[in-house]
Amino acid sequence: MICLNETVSPAPITASVIVVTLDRPDCLKRCLHCLSQQTHSPVQTIVVDASSDAKSHDVVEQFPGVAYMHNPAGYGHMTMSRNMGLVRATGDVVAMIDDDSFATPTWLENLVAPYADPTVGGVGGRAINSSNDQARVPTGEIGRLKPNGYLAANFSADPGRVIEVDHIVGCNMSFRRDVLGRLGGLRDDFPGTEVGEDTDISLRVRKLGYRVVFNPAAVLLHVGAPQAKGKRFNIRYEFYHRRNNFLLLMRNFGPGSIVWRYLLRTSYDAFREAIRKIAGAVLRVAANFAGAAVGIGAGIAMLARNGRNPARNDAEGRRISEALTHVRAKMPTVDDIQSDLASPSAHREVF
Repeated sequence: MICLNETVSPAPITASVIVVTLDRPDCLKRCLHCLSQQTHSPVQTIVVDASSDAKSHDVVEQFPGVAYMHNPAGYGHMTMSRNMGLVRATGDVVAMIDDDSFATPTWLENLVAPYADPTVGGVGGRAINSSNDQARVPTGEIGRLKPNGYLAANFSADPGRVIEVDHIVGCNMSFRRDVLGRLGGLRDDFPGTEVGEDTDISLRVRKLGYRVVFNPAAVLLHVGAPQAKGKRFNIRYEFYHRRNNFLLLMRNFGPGSIVWRYLLRTSYDAFREAIRKIAGAVLRVAANFAGAAVGIGAGIAMLARNGRNPARNDAEGRRISEALTHVRAKMPTVDDIQSDLASPSAHREVF
């Protein structure tokens, strides 16, 4: 029986962790090992595997208590994998990381801590790409959606405190499970590189009236393993990045001014980059022809002075030749050495 003057401690916040993986069993093994070392143990760790073979399943078998799910859709369905894991999640908070993300021991503890504030609906953390990454940028440049539609990321930065943001990064994000339930989970129609689904869910959580915050103490190492298709930041990536960002803005803000500002800004940046590359190409061509002209001219002048004689005919060359000839003249020949060895005096010196 509880007395009236007793204070009741709130129940600890529980967390389920969803790990999405695709054909990276070595990364997955390290990721799961890091999760097993957490100071705040997850009530669930769920691996959703879209791999083309059983190697990742075999890795999960090495970690008792880790749940395994297979996504038969395969490549290009990461958000679908996250939603599959979300359906099975039971924790108060659902944390989502990628298989190439390796959490520090206090990662989950610090990711969950801000949820003590009931106004917080989502929490993200730092995703650094090296153990010495201590990038510092103004807080207004971390996790912000700019008025021109650009997304400021800088999720490796350490502002030194928990700050409110507009969006968080997909490899290190978490949300209240009941909030995700109200939203129907993540939207899984951001194709290609699936850029945008993490920002989209962040904006949707904020639309419900919740705050989304960034806790720099929730740290993981994101190695950025090779992508299953193409390379990071290639032409294909650029296409889907722009396509998905426009979809994101249209969905969340409608065809208003932010979309047109984003269109103007991206068009300007693309045009400026094209001009820069064209100018660079023109300069390279000019340098090639100028170098060729000067080189040919210098060659004609040298032929006029020295012909095709392989020996140098300048003062320094003559000085080097004289020095080397002088040294060679003083050196004993083979006949001199043999004659010295055959002489009686040489034998007397030896014996």
